[in-house]
Amino acid sequence: MAARKTKLIGIEDAARLFGKSIHQMREYKSKGLLKVADCQGNKDLYDMAEVILLKHLIHEMRVTEGLSLSQISRRLDQMMGRAA
Repeated sequence: MAARKTKLIGIEDAARLFGKSIHQMREYKSKGLLKVADCQGNKDLYDMAEVILLKHLIHEMRVTEGLSLSQISRRLDQMMGRAA
C-alpha cells in the first residue's frame, strides 16, 4: 500500500480554504482547533486534507450544535485522538 503524500500549506492558503481571515485562523490555532503539521523556518505548515476536514466539522458543530470554539476544540481532540 502506498504511503499517503501529505500536502502542506501555509496559513494564507488555510485561510483561503476556510473562507476566513489570517487573523481568524491564528485564533483557531490558539484555541487548539488548527494543529501545525510541520514548520519550515519560522513558517507553520498545515495538512491541507485536515484543514478541509476541519472546515466542515467546525461549521457543522457550530451550526447544528451551537458549540463554542473551545468546546469544538475539545470534541475534535476526542474525535481525532489528538493531543491537546
